[in-house]
Amino acid sequence: MLRAMLTERAQPRAGREGLDRAVDAWARAEHDADDAEIQHLLDRDVVLVVVGLDEADLHGRRAVAAWHREQAANALHERDLPVQRVHGWSSVLDDVVRESRVSGRLFGFAGQGRQVRYRLRRLFELHDGRLVRLTVWPDLEALRRQLA
Repeated sequence: MLRAMLTERAQPRAGREGLDRAVDAWARAEHDADDAEIQHLLDRDVVLVVVGLDEADLHGRRAVAAWHREQAANALHERDLPVQRVHGWSSVLDDVVRESRVSGRLFGFAGQGRQVRYRLRRLFELHDGRLVRLTVWPDLEALRRQLA
């Protein structure tokens, strides 16, 4: 335990600016449905967790990139309104209000071309500028109210 703590402290911090650059690049790639940039930002062994869904965690660049492509095909990401950003040593908790037009299914809800506005929290865990773990908390209740 002590060895792990010492090793963790010895590793260099990503720096707030570097963390923000990575999260902002992810947000731009989501908005632009830029699959190449999404894949570039993902670590080979990345893990995606979507809290509140019964789906299993996704492991690996290929699976997470495929999930992102599906999201982009189903919902046009119009904009994010920042709520709060909290920085850790190599992580960022990004809290936004997302506005999207949903043509397909978003987190299990059929959109039928409707516009939605919901809270979206994401914990980005990064190593060397690449995403190693992404935990997503969509406001499923807000989506249910708007799409169900």
